[in-house]
Amino acid sequence: MEIKEIKIEELNPDGFIKQTIEEISSTVGSGLAINALSGGVDSSAVTMLGHKALGDRLKTYFIENGLMREGAPQRVYRKEVESENQKVYNLALE
Repeated sequence: MEIKEIKIEELNPDGFIKQTIEEISSTVGSGLAINALSGGVDSSAVTMLGHKALGDRLKTYFIENGLMREGAPQRVYRKEVESENQKVYNLALE
């Protein structure tokens, strides 16, 4: 793999989003997909793109492992569900 510098004028976020949504839709086809949401930037972006591509066919699981700061799991869960009107399954490990 070659490392390449990307200049700001080369960035096309709308094109990236559209292309990624198409790739997800094509890969999953008419099936279902699952993903795990940690609350970080990466998993939140994947969740948003997946829901745009698949809608209710994406099953998102947020796993409360007890290692996040107090109140953080509730904020993450509320943000994902309320901001995108997504169905997120909340699993608490005990």
